[in-house]
Amino acid sequence: MPSDTFFRLPAPKRERLLRCARQEFSRVSYPDASINRIIRSAGIPRGSFYMYFEDKSDLFLYLMDRFVDAFIETVCQLLEEEEGDLFRAFQRLFDRLQDRCRAGGRESQAAAVIAILRRNAGMPHTMAMGQSYGRRFLSQVLPRLDRSILALEGDEALENGLRILLSATIPLLCEGILAEDPGPIRARYQSYLTILKGGMLR
Repeated sequence: MPSDTFFRLPAPKRERLLRCARQEFSRVSYPDASINRIIRSAGIPRGSFYMYFEDKSDLFLYLMDRFVDAFIETVCQLLEEEEGDLFRAFQRLFDRLQDRCRAGGRESQAAAVIAILRRNAGMPHTMAMGQSYGRRFLSQVLPRLDRSILALEGDEALENGLRILLSATIPLLCEGILAEDPGPIRARYQSYLTILKGGMLR
């Protein structure tokens, strides 16, 4: 996690450093990313960087944590708008994130993070998305679900159902954000949701 010194920086300086880091991590894979290039682009001394972050992995994990927090916040907002209906919320999730990314263009924060994930496809899942993202997601989403409309009994079944839903959702969200035309990917995602909603047995 960043130090208190980082959080005391003026907001524009903090965001410039993070923007330069996103650009570097989306340009090359994590092992090839250079702190020197990041701080040169951000216009800060090397010594100052190490007053803000322990090392490159500390900065990378913080970037991914911010993305995960924004994703969880969006899911929770949609669940509240849909009165806890999991599938209606996720049906809207694809379009909501597409709209946000396209409004910000290819340089938007979300588009940059998607590019980072694609650039680092072989990276361990916990490194790419933060070690606690699953627990954070479940702890905030589960209380907002209307369980009465789901056939899943017990917390474990519900958590496993959410994990399956996420594993179908995340790759297609990434693919859609980076596509020129997200229409076919959206159609595939809707098909996935229909299968998950209805199950595979007659």
